[in-house]
Parts: sequence; C-alpha cells; structure tokens
Amino acid sequence: MDKEKITLYAAQRKIVLDTIEEKGIYHVKKEYITKKYGQVAHTFLTSYNWFIHKAEKIVPKPEGAEYPVWLFTDLKYVEHHADTRVLEIKVDRDQALVFDRAKWNRILNLSYIPKDEEDAKAYEALLEKQGIQDETDIYMKNFYPHLKAKVKKSWDRLFDDSIVLSQSKRAALWEIRKEWIVRVIE
Repeated sequence: MDKEKITLYAAQRKIVLDTIEEKGIYHVKKEYITKKYGQVAHTFLTSYNWFIHKAEKIVPKPEGAEYPVWLFTDLKYVEHHADTRVLEIKVDRDQALVFDRAKWNRILNLSYIPKDEEDAKAYEALLEKQGIQDETDIYMKNFYPHLKAKVKKSWDRLFDDSIVLSQSKRAALWEIRKEWIVRVIE
C-alpha cells in the first residue's frame, strides 16, 4: 500500500539549492538561524526550541537535523523574493508536521493560543486585570512567571486540529531531500 503524499512549498536561497544538488539533502543548522536573525535570534530560538521539543515526539528528528525547514501547504502563501527559488516538494505525509499558521505566528510572537473565543476573552481580561498592555512582557520580563507558564502551556495547542485560528497551514520538515523536489519555480 502506497503512503499518502503531501505537496509543500518553500522559498529557498541558492545556497540551499546548491547544498541539495551537492549532498542530496539539506538540514537547517542553528548557526543559520543566528546569522539570519542576528540580535533577535534568541527570540526566534525560544519558539524554535519549543517546537523542536514537541515536534520530534510526533515525527522523529533524523540524524543531522537540528532545526526544521519551514514550508506552506499552499503556494499562494510563499514569499518569493528575487534571491530565492520556490521548491515544490512531495513527501510522505507522515514526514511532515502540518499546523495552523495563525497559531504558529502566536508562538513566534510569544503569545497565548486560546482554546476558543471564550478562553480568548478570559485571557484578555486577565491581562487587563494584571495591567499588562504588551503581551510579550509576560515572556520577556521576569515579573509574570505564572502567566509565562500559562502562555507556554497554551502552545501545546499548535498540533491540536480541533482549534483553528486560520485556514492557512504551515508545515515543517526536518530535512529536504533531493528526491522529494518535484520542481523549482523561478
């Protein structure tokens, strides 16, 4: 029986394409993230490290992989810049982590993921009661350890398909293999 396949899209720079051509595989390394994001890399790494911890329990991380490759399930969401090429990738569904794009953006912003509308209102009321105007203060300052724990616990909802904040989907793979690339879009 054939495994279910999924088609994913990712914009990648020439160096990634060259690596895939030369080695047949590409892995994201921590050094790439720190170089790309510079002084704010620690903020991204907070979210990325949480993701890795949870994701590798769902799809085991292969040897050589450090951080995930970010993709989209729909080509229309891919940001295609002059220095990138869009890869169309077809992979076994069980190799991909697919999740709600809006929930992931909340994690990147170190924000709470509500269970539903009622939970969102209760959380907003809690912030107001605590006098918190900027939700990132919960994570970035040491004044709110109980709220920080609540926010971080809410991130477990990323992989909960019953909670939908948007219809657009993100995806992650631990690697890109040459044989998974269906086409390169200029």
